[in-house]
Amino acid sequence: MQGCQHERTEFLYRRDGVDYIRCLDCGQVFEAEDLDSVPVYEEDEEEKPKKRR
Repeated sequence: MQGCQHERTEFLYRRDGVDYIRCLDCGQVFEAEDLDSVPVYEEDEEEKPKKRR
């Protein structure tokens, strides 16, 4: 069985200068620095409609 790669994450909060993120696939919470570069998806970014010019 292969473990979760934690590819989809969201920012939870910052405490004492440490950022905490949660994996959207498995639900595990991490200190952001514990994971290598992973994309952080914020709900606001996905829901914003793009402006037309």
